[in-house]
Amino acid sequence: MPSLIRALVAWSWVAVCVRAAMDECTDERDAPQRCMPEFVNAAFNVTVVATNTCGSPPEEYCVQTGATGVTKSCHICDSRDSGNHHSAVYLTDYNNQQDTTWWQSQTMLAGIQYPDSINLTLHLGKSFDITYVRLKFHTSRPESFAIYKRTSEGGPWVPYQYYSGSCEKTYQKAGRGFIRTGEDEQQALCTDEFSDISPLTGGNVAFSTLEGRPSAYNFDNSPVLQDWVTATDIRVTLNRLNTFGDEVFNDPKVLKSYYYAISDFAVGGRCKCNGHASECVKNSRGQLLCNCKHNTEGDDCNVCKPFYNDRPWRRATAENPNECLPCDCSGKSSECYFDGELYRATGHGGHCRNCADNTDGPNCERCLDNYYREQSGRCLPCGCNTVGSESPQCDNRGMCACKPGVTGEKCDRCQPGYHSLTEAGCRPCSCSPSGSTQECDVNTGQCRCKENVEGFSCDRCKLGYFNLDPTNPQGCTPCFCFQHSSVCDSAEGFSVHSVSSSFYRDNPTVRQTNVSQLTSSVLTSRCVFPVFLCVTEKFLGNQMLSYGQNLSLSFRVDRRDTRLSAEDLVLEGANLRVAVPLIAQGNAYPNENMQTYVFRLHDSTDYPWRPTISHSDFQKLLHNLTAIKIRGTYSEKSAGYLDDVSLVTARRAPGVPARWVEQCTCPQGYQGQHCEQCTLGYRRARPELGAFSPCEPCNCNGHSDDCNANTGACDCQDNTAGLSCERCKDGFYGDATRGTSGDCQPCPCPAGATCAVVLKTREVVCTNCPTGTTGKRCELCDDGFFGDPLGQSGPVRACRACKCSDNIDPNAVGNCNRETGECLKCIYNTDGFFCDRCKDAPVSPASSTCRAATAVNGQLTHHRSSISIRSTAPSVLSNRSSPRFHRCNCNPIGSTNGQCDITTGQCECQPGVTGLHCERCEVNFFGFSSSGCKPCDCDPEGSQSGQCKEDGRCECRPGFVGARCDMCEENYFYNRSAPGCQQCPSCYSLVRDKVNQQRQKLHDLQTLIDNLGSGQDTVTDKAFEDRLKEAERAIMELLEEAQTSKDVDKGLLDRLNNLNNTLTTQWNRLQNIRNTVDNTGTQADRARNRVRDAEDLIDRARQELDKAKDAISKVVSDVTDIKPPSGTGDANNMTLLAEEARTLAEKHKMDADQIEKIAKDANDTSTKAYNLLLKTLDGEGKTSQEITELNKKYELAKNLEKQANKVQAEAEDAGEKALKIFANLTSLPPFDTKALEDEASKIKKEASDLDKLIDKTEKDYNDLRDDLKGKEQEVRKLLEKGKSEQQTADQLLARADAAKALAEEAAKKGQSTFREAESILEDLRDFDKRVNDNKTAAEDALKKIPAINATIMAANDKTRQAEAALGNAAADAREAKSKAEEAERIASNVQKGSAKTKDDAEKALEDTNKLDNEVNDMMTELGAAEQELARKKSEADRDMMMAGMASDNAKEAEDNARKAKGAVKTVLSTITALLEQLGNIDKVDLSKLNQIDESLKSAKGKMANSELDRKLAELNDVARTQEDMINDYDRQIREIRADITNLNDIKNTLPDGCFNTPSLERP
Repeated sequence: MPSLIRALVAWSWVAVCVRAAMDECTDERDAPQRCMPEFVNAAFNVTVVATNTCGSPPEEYCVQTGATGVTKSCHICDSRDSGNHHSAVYLTDYNNQQDTTWWQSQTMLAGIQYPDSINLTLHLGKSFDITYVRLKFHTSRPESFAIYKRTSEGGPWVPYQYYSGSCEKTYQKAGRGFIRTGEDEQQALCTDEFSDISPLTGGNVAFSTLEGRPSAYNFDNSPVLQDWVTATDIRVTLNRLNTFGDEVFNDPKVLKSYYYAISDFAVGGRCKCNGHASECVKNSRGQLLCNCKHNTEGDDCNVCKPFYNDRPWRRATAENPNECLPCDCSGKSSECYFDGELYRATGHGGHCRNCADNTDGPNCERCLDNYYREQSGRCLPCGCNTVGSESPQCDNRGMCACKPGVTGEKCDRCQPGYHSLTEAGCRPCSCSPSGSTQECDVNTGQCRCKENVEGFSCDRCKLGYFNLDPTNPQGCTPCFCFQHSSVCDSAEGFSVHSVSSSFYRDNPTVRQTNVSQLTSSVLTSRCVFPVFLCVTEKFLGNQMLSYGQNLSLSFRVDRRDTRLSAEDLVLEGANLRVAVPLIAQGNAYPNENMQTYVFRLHDSTDYPWRPTISHSDFQKLLHNLTAIKIRGTYSEKSAGYLDDVSLVTARRAPGVPARWVEQCTCPQGYQGQHCEQCTLGYRRARPELGAFSPCEPCNCNGHSDDCNANTGACDCQDNTAGLSCERCKDGFYGDATRGTSGDCQPCPCPAGATCAVVLKTREVVCTNCPTGTTGKRCELCDDGFFGDPLGQSGPVRACRACKCSDNIDPNAVGNCNRETGECLKCIYNTDGFFCDRCKDAPVSPASSTCRAATAVNGQLTHHRSSISIRSTAPSVLSNRSSPRFHRCNCNPIGSTNGQCDITTGQCECQPGVTGLHCERCEVNFFGFSSSGCKPCDCDPEGSQSGQCKEDGRCECRPGFVGARCDMCEENYFYNRSAPGCQQCPSCYSLVRDKVNQQRQKLHDLQTLIDNLGSGQDTVTDKAFEDRLKEAERAIMELLEEAQTSKDVDKGLLDRLNNLNNTLTTQWNRLQNIRNTVDNTGTQADRARNRVRDAEDLIDRARQELDKAKDAISKVVSDVTDIKPPSGTGDANNMTLLAEEARTLAEKHKMDADQIEKIAKDANDTSTKAYNLLLKTLDGEGKTSQEITELNKKYELAKNLEKQANKVQAEAEDAGEKALKIFANLTSLPPFDTKALEDEASKIKKEASDLDKLIDKTEKDYNDLRDDLKGKEQEVRKLLEKGKSEQQTADQLLARADAAKALAEEAAKKGQSTFREAESILEDLRDFDKRVNDNKTAAEDALKKIPAINATIMAANDKTRQAEAALGNAAADAREAKSKAEEAERIASNVQKGSAKTKDDAEKALEDTNKLDNEVNDMMTELGAAEQELARKKSEADRDMMMAGMASDNAKEAEDNARKAKGAVKTVLSTITALLEQLGNIDKVDLSKLNQIDESLKSAKGKMANSELDRKLAELNDVARTQEDMINDYDRQIREIRADITNLNDIKNTLPDGCFNTPSLERP
């Protein structure tokens, strides 16, 4: 009772600060305050679990009186008898002093005594704050017992208090100990205060939980004591009975009088609600719970309610109720948790979770990651592209942070100038700034080129263009080359030059009233008509070098009423005229301020010169620029101010290079910078065109190597003449067109005469004989001449004119004798040898007196004074001295009107016709007709000469075809780097041969069908049917050939696809290499930065060292100046300072060395990165070479595609010809044509199907080609997916291995447990053996007890006799005492033997407990393994479908582990049963040991039946299956690599290239 009083005093301070009624959790102001449930006996009517209770079986017990020899009152304890049972329910029932009930254990006779103990366990149902524990014993209080408590079900039992008369011996605790301030206040003390045997009944023991605890008076602030008083269960362990020592005699009645009996078990305390509830109530399940307030919940109000976690939960105190405060979630959530870090940082620990409306943050005050808040306050998803953004988080405008080269609000596309969106961002377009718009295709990187530029990077001009110039909107300037060449480049040696201003007045279109005044650069108009200024001569002429450059001028007007026109600036020249408005090309409207106007001189839609002309015509205009007119006035009586007219051109001089000046690569026959000249051996085909005329070979028929480039006249040799040396020169004869040096032979004629060869007889006849001679050899004198020029009739006499006194008709023949000169046909009535006399007057000479005579023919009249001649046909005067005329003989087809020149006889010819009589076509013309001759227009590069055949077809060089020889033959291509058409590789001849075969078969079929109806003979039905079948067979063969061609095309398409795949693969490799180079560059930059930082750090360290060194030197010098102190005192302070400085300097030096080492390492890293970069660049160079080769292959593939299209066109032609042939069949003689029509329809349908099939094939090919780019991305994704799946498989295999290891570890532990169980069995058998030995000794001792008792009784009788007789009292007493001591010694030995047996049993119990703990550990590990397997399963569920098999295997492994766990649980239940049996051992016998042995064997059998080995084998099979899957992945990778190797082989076997350009540049 004193202890209870002290406990009440200890708790009284709690009630001081609390109101009288503790059932209110709020005060009068409704403010929260501490509240507590009422103080109760927590044990009242709560069932206590006792490990031992009398009455089963019924047994007798006696009441201890304490008097020796007094008959004890004995009773029966029978659990079946309601009046005689003493169960544990009596411990906590209502304690009535008048009608006492109690719990009672078995007696000592049944073995109740130390070391056996009895536990009385009270389950309170929830936590209580325990104030005291009180026990009221119905018997004497035990010698040793203890009170325990625990705070949770299944938790450890913590000792509360020990009571023992032998604290040291029983509990190893000091007796009557106490707790000092600062010591552990949760330690249990031991006291002997209540261990006396008296009183024999009704003894109380009261334990106060706070008694003797130094912090009891500061309970609210002592978490240690708050935990100390908390308990959910109370256990009283009764260890040793109090006896009088008479139990050693084993008197049954004495032993029956010793037992434990407790009439009342009370526990005072309050339902633990931590100051947050005023009552505890039972829920629907009958469980006691706190009725929590202050926003708390839990069994003990030990946690805050959901959403009331703004500060940490605390126990309520008198000063502060510590209620839970609600979280501030901005109305976006109803869930939160307490965040300690947040509380320490802000004073508010409520961290909201599951925020609504895409919000996040401790108070839902911000948007979720990867969300942003718009102006309305809503949080919207960023939606950043995972590939293109630096992170999925955007800014407050929703803009994502993009990777380099990426743009867009969501970073979902490449910036202009970037392409190929990847994980590293977009790569910059490798576009030439000069030739591109600085943009490229976002998928392929193909740059967008300017109009005249081509190439993947827009880095080269198109064919026919040059000078890739960034300032040129079209990129490149077209080659002019006077239209003779399309290959040119920038000329060297030209520099930029500018022609400056000069003015003069010129306005030929203005009326006379429009007077203009020009003062300096001021132009004034007096009328509405505009006035123009024309530039001076230095701006005109050949300004071809200004093409593509700027004409600039400065201009202003005096007022703003400007009326512009379409012709404010006019260029004229070469019969061309272009104009442009003043405001064109981005120029501003003229105003009062002087402004600069710039006009670019070239053809472009952006520079609207009108009318639109081609670039060649524009350059032609500039080549002969005759006028530049600048409008000066724009309104009536207005003034215009013009200045600084400048034209940019070029000149051959040092200076800024003028790269727009062309240097042409001329074709054969042309030379000069602009191909403006014909080379040696060539002439102008059309001289009137000047430099624009094409050049053609001189064609001097082999008699000259040169000709006049302008006139075309050959410098003839070998005695030839003519424009083309086509004839022999005068005095020579022969065929000059044969082309040999001996074509022309000297004429066998007199000097000055010419000759000719008669075609039929090949006889040489002299022509143009000397005057007065004639004949084949000029051997005769001509008519009207006489003599003997060859001396055939005598001496040589030159032919002289006959002298007939002018009395002969000059048109008559035979007027005189050719040998003698005698006049034979005198007229005018004259006669004589010389007609020198009148007729009939032989003596008189002819004179004017001869009568006139009239000619008989009426045609001629003659007089002496005159001669008159009339002619009815065109003629020409043959000889001025002799009035002889010849007919013109103009060719009626080749001449225009049949008239000729009266002097030369040259007829007027049709266009293209030449010759004296207009009888033939000019050189390089054909088609002699009434409309003239047409020009051949043969291509100078593709034709043998400029002359064509009669049908107009030119003679082509090898490899050229076409009427003008301007196209390459099949299997030939035009390469601008080499002249002429180059032959394609031999592989293309296969396609040509196939097409030729198709053509031949079509021709044969056409011939066959034509012959069906061409014969004159009657065609029989059988013959017609045979021919028809032959035609049908030919058509079917043609269709089969077309089908075969389609298959060949399909194979060709497959090869093209493979080539495209190879290109894609190589491109991906190049991109990867570029990424590697970029990463390497980044690492190198980082390494350089580290080196620079390290160098800076070294420099700073060195500076610090220098400072330290200076300080040391100064200190040392100061120390040397100080005289050392005398005596043995402390060291000088300066010396200490110097030593400290040295130490600091050494430390700095060590730091500097360390920094230098780090810098060296960084430098080495940078060097390695640099070397790696060099290797990568070298690899990139090789890859670039490969890409170049692949580009060649790609060009080849394009040519293959063209060839395939050509083959397709041929096939379509074949189909059309087949249809035409079918149409021809309808013109045959009438027969029964129904069958023929059906068959023809069938053939037509098949041809149509073939046509559709070819169209479909072409479309499929185009679609396939278009899909290649998408396939590139798909292949890349598949590759990444394959890598991911391989990694997933590796992870699954690793997890399976881990699960296997866990299972093996579990199996090992199970085997270890089994071995430990076997060891326990052996220990138990040994224990049984020792128990049997001790049992024998105990039985021997028990056998001696009756004798001892008899001896004692005899001794007592003798003592009484001695006392009565007063005889030998002392001796008898000593004898009795010795005998008593001997009996006590024997009893002690028996007791020791029993104690030893009990110790062995306790040791076995400890071993069993140890085994139990190990099994519990194993259970914990198995639980962890189960959780690990569950986690593996959840991860496997998220894997791809390919990992489904591994997931199933993992699940099976999980089931096996669970089965193993069940088996182990079964074993543990068996072991638990064994432990319970061991705990209840009172007497050990063989039957129980055998039962234990059987139980262990059963446990071993169950473990064997758990099939752990089989399950481990199954796990091994799963691992092998996953290994097979990985091997399959490796095999697929090897196959992919083999495919890549095959593609490389295909690439290496393809031809080097074929570039078929169908036509050449037309002049």
